[in-house]
Amino acid sequence: MVRQTASAVLAGLLLAIGVGLGLSVLASSAATAAPARNPGISFSTVKGFSIARGEVFRASSLAKGAEIVYWGIEPIQTYAIDLTHDTWNMNFYMWFRWKPHPHDAAYIDPVTSMAFDNSSNAVSNFSVTYSYTNAAGQEAPTKLSNGDYYQLAYYQVGFAADYDLARFPFDTQKLQIRFENTTDDFSQLVYLPDPQRSFDQHLVVANWATESVTYSSYVKHYQTDFGNPDLASQYSNWSLGVYTISVARPTSHFWGKLFLPLLIALIASLSVLLIKPEHEISRIALAGTALLTVILIQQGYANSLPDVVPIVLMDKIYVLGYVVVMSVFIRSIWETRQVFHLKREAATFIIPDRWIALALGMLFLTGCALLVY
Repeated sequence: MVRQTASAVLAGLLLAIGVGLGLSVLASSAATAAPARNPGISFSTVKGFSIARGEVFRASSLAKGAEIVYWGIEPIQTYAIDLTHDTWNMNFYMWFRWKPHPHDAAYIDPVTSMAFDNSSNAVSNFSVTYSYTNAAGQEAPTKLSNGDYYQLAYYQVGFAADYDLARFPFDTQKLQIRFENTTDDFSQLVYLPDPQRSFDQHLVVANWATESVTYSSYVKHYQTDFGNPDLASQYSNWSLGVYTISVARPTSHFWGKLFLPLLIALIASLSVLLIKPEHEISRIALAGTALLTVILIQQGYANSLPDVVPIVLMDKIYVLGYVVVMSVFIRSIWETRQVFHLKREAATFIIPDRWIALALGMLFLTGCALLVY
């Protein structure tokens, strides 16, 4: 009877745990799904794209009655990519072109209510000059011959970035300009890349190689009504425009500035095993110098990274370097004790030392190849 009761209790606990896990999965799924506030429009998750606040989705179609605003960017200068502060700066032209709906008594100007959601240093490093203004010098778009409204602006802005440094120094970074409207949601206004924009992929970014330039339009979903319960169903989804510059670090930076000094230090360390054990002072001094040199070289590139950055690819390569240097250092001390304290013949260590040097060198090169490729 006791066993049956215990079995029943255990089965009940397992059932409760299973139900709880199932409900938590359903709850998490519901939390990450963007509700379609517009009939006939479905939202899908964008893979590989995350932002600091809110969620990003793709819409299957445009909201009926929404004003379409075409936008384009002409970059002038991209500079000051700062990995330690997760920032970068850019000077660029940006234009907007839109056609107001016939039922609108006056056009809705999407320019003045547009905001960059990842700008940084907004007080000291943000300036905008509009090409078209009114008599008072205030922003006022011009009307084109086809009835569209048009505005061109010149921006000097600092942007925040979320740099992924796991593959440093072979990392590829995405410099993004993200903007949305602060008054009109997705059902009222949609940003779309201008079909007449420049498709020139050539963009000079100092000390980096430009891989691609892309224009995208997404839906940004918030889990809030911004304190306005009357518009709760509308204030969830907003049109998000994204301009992305993908840049990669030149491989010469790795080979010339990071790998070559480390390789020279390791060669000096391995050469210790080619010196006869009776020269113990020279062996230990050279091994110790190589160890200190590797430490200093690592600190050199670490200073260009954030203090709280996790282990990067270059750190893993240096771990291999430390294994080699420490193995040589310990081997030298051990042989010195064997020769001068235990009176073993020094010549017996010459051949094994050479094989150990070869094995350590192959271990380092093989490990680097596996880590990099």
